[in-house]
Amino acid sequence: MNTLELRVRQRRGTFALAGRETRRVLSLWTQTVLPPILTAILFLAVFGGALAHRIHRIDGVPYLSFILPGLLVMTVAGQAFANSSTSLFQAKNEGYIEDVLTSPLRPWQLAVSYISAGLLRGLSAAFAVALLALPFAHEGAHPATAIAALLLTGVVFASLGVITGIWADTFDQHAFIANIVITPLALVGGVFYSAHTLHEPWATLTRLDPLYYLVDASRAGLTGFHETSTAIALAVAAAVAIAAFAAAATLLARGWRLKP
Repeated sequence: MNTLELRVRQRRGTFALAGRETRRVLSLWTQTVLPPILTAILFLAVFGGALAHRIHRIDGVPYLSFILPGLLVMTVAGQAFANSSTSLFQAKNEGYIEDVLTSPLRPWQLAVSYISAGLLRGLSAAFAVALLALPFAHEGAHPATAIAALLLTGVVFASLGVITGIWADTFDQHAFIANIVITPLALVGGVFYSAHTLHEPWATLTRLDPLYYLVDASRAGLTGFHETSTAIALAVAAAVAIAAFAAAATLLARGWRLKP
């Protein structure tokens, strides 16, 4: 087999594995896509509906429009992480990860395949939430900035999901990262409030949360309001995404906790 044939087979294999993972997301849409949509809509209804009468605006932005970007980021982060981590965790427990590792695919191609399905799950849910909510929160400013922030969010957390799926040997370990790390990061990331309105140490704690900057960049794209430099936030997020992807590909290459 020459180099050209190998590359063709690797390309086909990457599309095949990515297709398998994306079909899994779509075929189980009542478990993978519908629940986060309902959760985000409930957040909008409860916080936007109940608090909008008391908190009409934050820095000139209607409260419903203010919280929507953060909910989109939270949805993408949670679902991208859940899909990638679950896929790797199941592949390990069910024993077919060895078939994937012995394929001619390069480690970065394996990472791309799993991450692509996580992106599909996270972005699909966020897109559906945006379609349902934007008629009530239509403060569009720079949509491309918001899209970039959501894409980077998906890559970062899907890559972290791959790393977690490789590391976790039990469901408890898998759930620990999701419940103790991902969920608090989302809830303390400035989704429902502005950081500059908080007292110490909560303001500093919020600014130490990396998700805060993705929320702020997404909010800048959808409302025009931001508290930090959007360019710096996106640049840092891009650097983190590259580092997380490289770490996931390296672990797949070494077969850490994957090979017997």
